[in-house]
Amino acid sequence: MGTRARREREKHEMKIAILGAATKIIIEEGYEKLSMRKIADAIEYTPTTLYNYYKDKAEIISDISKEMYLKIVTTVKEVLQDNKSLPLDGLLKLSFIAFINTMTNNAEMGTAVLRSGVEKLFEPNEESEPDSDNGILLLQELLYEGQQQSIFRKLDENVAWMLITALLGFSINAIEKQLYLNENWDSLVDTYVEVLIYGIVPAK
Repeated sequence: MGTRARREREKHEMKIAILGAATKIIIEEGYEKLSMRKIADAIEYTPTTLYNYYKDKAEIISDISKEMYLKIVTTVKEVLQDNKSLPLDGLLKLSFIAFINTMTNNAEMGTAVLRSGVEKLFEPNEESEPDSDNGILLLQELLYEGQQQSIFRKLDENVAWMLITALLGFSINAIEKQLYLNENWDSLVDTYVEVLIYGIVPAK
């Protein structure tokens, strides 16, 4: 491994350590008690070192949010890639389930973002994000293709955003109330997703 590659890996590992420590502090003490010094103490570095990576704790929360967002998009893209033979409504269902389960499988990250009180949750960086990693565009393409095949009725351009907002709201509620720990969790998710999809399938 070359010097540059090693430095990039070390930088990534340091950021992961910072995000992990910040998440733990927020969950245990609250966002108000989070400080660069506490994070530095937790990972046994000086606060000065942390400032080489983040300018403040708000930027750390932003990065935690982006990490969660990318986990969701990556998982959904894998679902779409691995299930190409399914009809579009089946792909949509699996995608929605993947969205919810990715969030609840990373409940600590979600909790940290929620408790930070940020206004925009899990939104991409519009300036730097490639279109292939834009969750709204991925869903819009799926919905448009469904319309072309008459699987879905004609939909407003805002429907993708509305659906993602609905999924996000359900996931946040599940994290806050720890619903994902219930024995009937899979059934609950399945029912919720079917309700969402039924709303975009034309009546027969």
